[in-house]
Amino acid sequence: MNLDDDLAAWAATVRLPAADADAIFARIVASPTAAPAPQLDPAPQLDPAWWRGFTAGFTTRMVASTAPVRLAA
Repeated sequence: MNLDDDLAAWAATVRLPAADADAIFARIVASPTAAPAPQLDPAPQLDPAWWRGFTAGFTTRMVASTAPVRLAA
């Protein structure tokens, strides 16, 4: 075994199965949005739809990062 094999074996033990990753993603995206906190100053705010899109995109990237990676040849 070489270092790549050792790392691949270790990584296989810490990766989420696809079904678990999909379940986590679904729970995060389905979470209700919180009511906005009262503002003391009239600072501009991002639209809640932007935050939902950002969170969905971030979650997608986070879950995808748990997928096994192909070894370089």
